Amino acid sequence: MNSTISRSRSKTLAIGALSAATVVMLATNSATAAPKPAPKATAVISTASCASVDGVTSSSIKFAIIQSVTGANAANFKGFNEAVKLRLDQENAKGGIFGRKLTSVLIDDASNGTTQVTAAYKAVQDEKAFAIIQETTSDTMMTYLNTNNIPVIGINNGAVGLSQLNNFPATGPGSIAYTSTTAPTRLKAAGATKVATIAFPVPAAINTANSFAASLPSAGLTEVLRIADAPFGAYDATSTALKIKTSGADAAFLILLVDGGVSVMTALKQQGITLKAPYMAGLSDPAVIKAAGSSLNGVIGATYGTTPATPVTMAARPGVRTYVKGMTAAGLNAYGASPPLGYVSADIFIKGLKLTGKCPTRQGLITAIRSAKSFDGGGMIPVPINYRPTALFPFGQPVPCSWFITAQDGQVIADKAPTCGQLMEVATGKIVS
Repeated sequence: MNSTISRSRSKTLAIGALSAATVVMLATNSATAAPKPAPKATAVISTASCASVDGVTSSSIKFAIIQSVTGANAANFKGFNEAVKLRLDQENAKGGIFGRKLTSVLIDDASNGTTQVTAAYKAVQDEKAFAIIQETTSDTMMTYLNTNNIPVIGINNGAVGLSQLNNFPATGPGSIAYTSTTAPTRLKAAGATKVATIAFPVPAAINTANSFAASLPSAGLTEVLRIADAPFGAYDATSTALKIKTSGADAAFLILLVDGGVSVMTALKQQGITLKAPYMAGLSDPAVIKAAGSSLNGVIGATYGTTPATPVTMAARPGVRTYVKGMTAAGLNAYGASPPLGYVSADIFIKGLKLTGKCPTRQGLITAIRSAKSFDGGGMIPVPINYRPTALFPFGQPVPCSWFITAQDGQVIADKAPTCGQLMEVATGKIVS
């Protein structure tokens, strides 16, 4: 899973091409030349013949953002909706999509699976949203959204959403039956040999832990401890630290929210335990790392599948510079794990709408995204992705690449390039790509 855990349960090819009028300017130095013709006005695309679709008018397209704004997971997802809006505003400043401005409404699922279903009903039935952009720890709404063929994009989330054609993990397709050797590859490079896995007591976390454990032999690593009942948020992790110490682990894979991971690393330090390769998904924000100080020394982190925003990546990737510049100008924090995911989610839907054509439908958007050759998330995805079905991967091939950072003395040190592993079948350990 691109690093987040579900708390509850847990595409006919017709691609329209975006066109624009071309203005030809006739210039000459001849004194007897005819007068220069006036520029032609940009063509206005008529949408009068388009069928009526919820959330789409002649002047706008509405998205609903479903996010855990309150509740236990709110702090982890802070900045997601603001980054979505930033990317929508950037496109609106260019005239929108075929003249339609992109709008959004934010709906809070309160970090609760039952509330999330209600939020999905509100988005579709009351707000008439054309599509959903989400960041939440629950996948309880996915069955309803699939039944109603609502396009959904956002964090790679849960077992249900990964097997539905309307759902698009923003940083690439996911899979339950297959996993990546990327994390073990990175841990081994840091010196790991024996790994402790600490996770939430929910099905999605168990799936992630099982997949990770299955991938460890590919790098010559062994799982020596599994704790599957860790709290979601911050907690007294003394007992966890002592179990890690007793196990002889020299590495850890923390399937926790960031504050829970900080709890574990703080407890390890208090017990005088230093791991060679602790890994914490979602750790990328310099402010969090600075606040935790030396407790996080040596911790390997990553965003939820996007390229981390650091001086190294900004120098290497123009798209990262554009993202950071836009966020900074808007007074927003560009450096957390969640904001870039919101930016990428909106960017993929924008490209999909351009491919869909002047009369968008939900099925048209789904088909366009499933058929597109590649997405780069505005330059914010480590390697290009697509959602095109293959014989082995009916929902698109997962991308086994992540761009990691390391925390050291309150500073963020980015790897020079993404780490790419291989895809492996969980049940057999067979490498498939």
